[in-house]
Amino acid sequence: MASTLTTFDAFLKENYTKDEIESLTYKERPLFGMIEKEEDHSGDLYVHPVIYANPQGMGATLAGAQAGAQQAGNNLGALGGKKWTVAYGDYAGDVQITDKVIKASSNDIGSFLRARKAEVDALYEGFADVFGYYCYANAGFALGSGTISTGVCTLAVPDDVVNLEVGQLLVASAGDGTAAAHTLLGTGSIGYVREVNRNAGTFTVSATSGGAAGTPSSWTGTMYFFRSTDFGGDSAPNRILLGLGAWVPGSDPTSTAFEGIDRTLDTARLSGVRLTATDVAGKGVEARIKLLCARMMGRAGSKAPNAIMVHPEVWQQLADSLESRGFREVGVADAKFNYMKIKMATPGGYVDVYGDRFCPKGTIWALNLKYIKLGSYKGVPHVLNGDGFDMIRMSTANTYEYRIVAYPAFCVHAPGFQGRVAAP
Repeated sequence: MASTLTTFDAFLKENYTKDEIESLTYKERPLFGMIEKEEDHSGDLYVHPVIYANPQGMGATLAGAQAGAQQAGNNLGALGGKKWTVAYGDYAGDVQITDKVIKASSNDIGSFLRARKAEVDALYEGFADVFGYYCYANAGFALGSGTISTGVCTLAVPDDVVNLEVGQLLVASAGDGTAAAHTLLGTGSIGYVREVNRNAGTFTVSATSGGAAGTPSSWTGTMYFFRSTDFGGDSAPNRILLGLGAWVPGSDPTSTAFEGIDRTLDTARLSGVRLTATDVAGKGVEARIKLLCARMMGRAGSKAPNAIMVHPEVWQQLADSLESRGFREVGVADAKFNYMKIKMATPGGYVDVYGDRFCPKGTIWALNLKYIKLGSYKGVPHVLNGDGFDMIRMSTANTYEYRIVAYPAFCVHAPGFQGRVAAP
């Protein structure tokens, strides 16, 4: 039934335009949707100047100004003297359709296309869910942490269950995947997700594909869970991207080079602004946001944030707090994707607060989105169709694939204009 396959290929091209793909992937994912995309890159690395500090070649005499300029060059190299060198990652999504199903559908092509559209739509949605979370993640890509009993995994943070889906293949580690010393339990034994209880914050795995609930080899104690192949630990992990948690870590970084830079030269300017537990003891959501913005504008000398990202439940806490005092300015920030916002007054002016279900519940982010880029060779994601066909024939089975891919490079070229604080 070549005509059926040809019809389906044409259907894919007509239905999955750039606008349709953006609608499927950006809607309900504010950070992923709002980050500026730089597509059609080339080269091995995404290179961007460090936005760090103003040149220091100034003084009451020319000699003093020249000495200051020379010293700045000896350290970081003034404003444009150093560059972030960000490697491009790889990620793929796949829907498979057997030749037998295609032939069986030849007399009901309309029903076939409707069913496949729902499947392809879900592929884009699932791909966007991964990137919606990974844009916040650190270099480990842990989906959550918890314990296991007879195959039932109980998450330490129940809201992390948003990252879990039936049918996932998971691996586990005692570490969060941010260090080469972290290794997988059971040498990478797979947990096959067969049930998810979102109300309880639990999920159930099998040790075999399609098997009963059971504990995979060596899964024990408190563990971190990862998508199979996405674990950031070991000496040579697969490169995907480095999200906000890597660029603006929860604690000051060491001198180990990060994307080509020693961040201890100026920890706030090169790894973001963060508040300590002592700074925010006893403070609610609103007070923490305002203090973070004040710290950024004051001590850190940062530019004002233009977006605050929080978990939806944290957003609601803030809304309730403001409403209880008779103030709650709520609006829509983007007519196309309907991102809801709360407007708050801060030392740097009014800033919009967004609820994002992929924002870790325990962290509040104050961001200046102008200085965050998602570069790529093409769209994130885009269809693998270099030969002109959206459908790909598998070499080892009587099956066709619709495959989407991405080669992302997430770059926060001014980490000092970004901040984070723990949510109460």
